[in-house]
Amino acid sequence: MAEFLIYNKTDDWMNAPSKTSLGMTVYDRNQVMIDTNPTLTTAQKIKSKELLSWKRAARYQPGDIVEARRDGGPRGRLEEEVFAFLQVPDVGLKAAWGYCVAKTDPVSKYPITRRRKYFVDMAGLGLDVHKNAPLSGPEFLSRVRTK
Repeated sequence: MAEFLIYNKTDDWMNAPSKTSLGMTVYDRNQVMIDTNPTLTTAQKIKSKELLSWKRAARYQPGDIVEARRDGGPRGRLEEEVFAFLQVPDVGLKAAWGYCVAKTDPVSKYPITRRRKYFVDMAGLGLDVHKNAPLSGPEFLSRVRTK
């Protein structure tokens, strides 16, 4: 039996409101800080903005399959805040690891290591108090999508 950790957080730190610049998100504030930095050359500003955009693109998205492990293992306190847990008895652990691969983009000059290839459609998924959801193999496969 495999247990999948599904990223279940809808907000991320780049979309959070900035504490120092009211009315802006952290991402927008970082963009402005790069633009207004007098010590950076134009080429350095372009590279810094590319890296910031790459970092934003590489973040986990809601529904991403982050990890697969044996069901019933210990869970960290913070895991329950961020992840939903899907128990799928029909999928073996080796087969489950195949859903945890990162999506590669051969065109990009920066490797995106956190963007996941597979995600789970979480709409209508009945999670209990501990964010668990037991699914059958066919039900799990009907919810898995590729990006």
